[in-house]
Amino acid sequence: MIFHWLFIISTLILCAVAAMPTRGWLALAERVKSSTVRRRQKRLEEALAAQRRPFTPDESFLDRGVGLALDHAQGLVFLAVPDGTQTRAEILPASALGAHAARTRLENGFQEHFVEISAPGAARPSWRLPCGDAALAFEVDSALSRL
Repeated sequence: MIFHWLFIISTLILCAVAAMPTRGWLALAERVKSSTVRRRQKRLEEALAAQRRPFTPDESFLDRGVGLALDHAQGLVFLAVPDGTQTRAEILPASALGAHAARTRLENGFQEHFVEISAPGAARPSWRLPCGDAALAFEVDSALSRL
């Protein structure tokens, strides 16, 4: 009988200990996510600065970690995607962009949100802009629709 009580008490203690760091883990995950977005933002801004074509974005998603900036006045679009340790970037005329759609890919239980853009006349015929979540992917897609 005493072993039953010891087992129940130790189970309750272990449950309490396991539940304690939940807030800490969530805060740590948020810090890691924000530092990842900052690093991605820095790489995207460096890729934009390396472009030779004059480009002044009116609308930009670079600060949110998505490689899309729009220059409505000149009718140009800056696209950038991560390619391993580097970033592939290009400034295209808005007329060169084809169909685009916000998509979600589910693989092994993990979701990947991205916007797929076709650019038939460009050096790279398809662009896949990774987004942090579905809401951001739909916001990027609607910005492209307004263009």
